Amino acid sequence: MIPITDNQSPAGPRVVPMAVDTIDLSKFPISEKPLAAFPIFAPPAGVTTLNKPITREFDRLFFPTKEGMILLEGTVYKTFLISETGKEWSLAYVEKNYRDLITAAGGLLIFQGKVSPRELDKIKDEATYFGEEGSIDYPNNPVKVYAIRRKDGDHVFVQLSGNSAGAAVQILQFPKVEVKH
Repeated sequence: MIPITDNQSPAGPRVVPMAVDTIDLSKFPISEKPLAAFPIFAPPAGVTTLNKPITREFDRLFFPTKEGMILLEGTVYKTFLISETGKEWSLAYVEKNYRDLITAAGGLLIFQGKVSPRELDKIKDEATYFGEEGSIDYPNNPVKVYAIRRKDGDHVFVQLSGNSAGAAVQILQFPKVEVKH
């Protein structure tokens, strides 16, 4: 992993660990909008989780970018979403709900598309979590990736992918930067 600089940190420039293909956080507007407790974003009305979601205080997830997959570390939430019993599933409804919530929190869409098998082959040995609850079917379903840049360094990344039966959502939040006085 190589570092990138987040020049807008309140404590001055700091190094954020990221993979070779990076996201330049200094190009994102800082959102100071209040966020709910992690996992921050809940499924919309009429949608529920298929199984018990995975929540880990620390883990690693790959996120697709135009340049390739990047590995990020932080608090992680992953789950599959389905419609509640008696409700019809609508991927468009779920995508719109998450998009509206994320953009209202100051987030931006940073990637939309499928990930090539070649790109997935590069990370297969490190992505040992593939197949767990909330895993994304990158080569078969388009994925949308959003980022929210935070003043205290507790940036949020969300990826969402689905089809006519359900969706997977993964949320990762960096730990807050401890400012020394």
